[in-house]
Amino acid sequence: MDIKPGHERVQCCIVGAGPAGLVLGLLLARQGVSVKVLELHPDLARDFRGDTVHASTLEMLDQIGLAEGALELPHSKIQQMSINTPDKVINLVNFKRLKTKYPYITMMPQEHFLNYLLECAQGFDCFEILFSTAVTSLLRDEQNRIVGVEGKQDGNPMRMESDLVVACDGRFSTLRRLTGFKAESQSQPIDIAWLRFPRLATEEDDQAGFYVADGNLCIVLNRIDVWQVAFVHAKGDFKQLREKGIEHFRQGLRQTIPWLQDRVDTITDFSDLHILNVRADMLDTWYLNGLLLIGDSAHAMSPVGGIGINFAIADAIETANILSEPLLAGACTSMHLAEVQNRRFKATKTIQGIQTRILNQITSRAFANKEFDLPWLVRVLLKTPFLRDIPARLMAFGPYQAKIHKP
Repeated sequence: MDIKPGHERVQCCIVGAGPAGLVLGLLLARQGVSVKVLELHPDLARDFRGDTVHASTLEMLDQIGLAEGALELPHSKIQQMSINTPDKVINLVNFKRLKTKYPYITMMPQEHFLNYLLECAQGFDCFEILFSTAVTSLLRDEQNRIVGVEGKQDGNPMRMESDLVVACDGRFSTLRRLTGFKAESQSQPIDIAWLRFPRLATEEDDQAGFYVADGNLCIVLNRIDVWQVAFVHAKGDFKQLREKGIEHFRQGLRQTIPWLQDRVDTITDFSDLHILNVRADMLDTWYLNGLLLIGDSAHAMSPVGGIGINFAIADAIETANILSEPLLAGACTSMHLAEVQNRRFKATKTIQGIQTRILNQITSRAFANKEFDLPWLVRVLLKTPFLRDIPARLMAFGPYQAKIHKP
């Protein structure tokens, strides 16, 4: 396809500057592939986005000498996860026994992490990012192959021609909508109300975890100087919560997380909450001729285990492994795109199934307002030495670990 005057052409156009998009752009640029990333927003600032960077991602960064720089960013560490009830503490996952340089989950504000990835990628002349850029349509040639995108940048017409377009624009993907792809939805029994409280200097990292009491379920995460709290409620129940009033909501927080009760009154209105509609789905096919969808664009993940970012990054790693050479040779075909899906589909489907089972087990017990305990089979697994670290390893690396083939 000839380039028209005033139009740009690159080997790979990536739509979306989230974790998958920036990691893919970085890895492709390292191999010399010309990359243009198109980001809808004017910057990388995000609120209540996933902040969990797992061992798999840190080991990938370590392969290319970037892990130590990432760990110089403000962060905290989760070395184990527990369920706290009024009567006992149930230890769920212990990352400290894993055989890795990074036996923990890193809690790192996503904005800082993304800006670090971007700074690293901008060290390569073949990488560029365009902010405030909205994609509105796909370009196709005479054979119906996708050969780029059109849209608006800062309100001005934008046309980007490319050998490959990669959709990394998240669970509400514009490119998914433009293709007409329909995802297989996995029923999720919950939604989440996110909120934050100041963290006192005397409070320990290990106060993070699950909290269950009086039919309520909360998840507390350590974000350095604040506690980020997920108030988990049955899907569709938020209207009922609002009708009962803000004081009823605050009282539920006091009962569930007693040590935060001196800060609960900082929640003055339901507008202080950020509501997350929890969903999980999977496309049967992740590609068309000239287009690949990865990360949440291809498979929206449940928040269970905080693994969504890391699975999106694993998609990006395998995409770069498989497509770098074909892109450089100008010979990227649908067979290569199918190989990316084949490499990642089974692992993603497996983890989504595990997430759904865990979520159903925990919420059904927590919402029942009875004495909380884990299923007996899980209790046996967590007490058996050669089995007890399986949950930690699945969270840290997934069913298999994606590694860079050519660091």
